[in-house]
Amino acid sequence: MPDNNQFSPVSLETMNCFKKHAPEIIEKTVQISMKRKEEVIQHGNQAQKLLILGMQFTTKMLESALITGEISLLEDELKWAKDRLPHDDVTMKHVLVRLKIYRTQIMKTLPEECAIEIVPFIDWMIEWQETHLKEELNE
Repeated sequence: MPDNNQFSPVSLETMNCFKKHAPEIIEKTVQISMKRKEEVIQHGNQAQKLLILGMQFTTKMLESALITGEISLLEDELKWAKDRLPHDDVTMKHVLVRLKIYRTQIMKTLPEECAIEIVPFIDWMIEWQETHLKEELNE
């Protein structure tokens, strides 16, 4: 995994673009995630609301990391998710799948010049999640 010093804050234009399109990216990510019934059934009729809240939280944390270049903010979020979400029957694999869907929606929704600044942050999150999921499986 890259160390924290390899990330620079994104441009103001990219930040504004991401903020403008974030609701659409969240909506599409949730729509796709809701089709994965095996990952949301445990939430019952609250599933869509919980996914929206989770993606909004992820987006806010990502915005903070994009502005500052501080990957540690994302690492803290992922550590929290690893400890907390299993209590809600959300597995680390569910989180990984949602991050990948989120990444795809960022690539599809944002202009390329914006997406290429943001994707390294998401890729870092995905790689972190994959690494910790492998460690979890080997325990």
